[in-house]
Amino acid sequence: MTKFTKLDAIRKHLRFSQPEPQAAARNSTPAPATGKRVQKNLSILEQDAERLKALAKRDGISQAQLLSAALDVYESHHEALGR
Repeated sequence: MTKFTKLDAIRKHLRFSQPEPQAAARNSTPAPATGKRVQKNLSILEQDAERLKALAKRDGISQAQLLSAALDVYESHHEALGR
């Protein structure tokens, strides 16, 4: 009997108590727009930063929303190519 028997039992319980269908459904849905925010310091060319700013202003969205939309398009393009 180990010193951590109770802790091991708790870990085992937590590992087996999560139903698989909920975990699969949770992974297949995209994160909502109100999800956790992080700040990334991106090192991009000055001209690209200006393009980002201008496009976001033109479309009336934030730069973060524009980057998110660009990532969605990039992913769907690569999924269509089968990569």
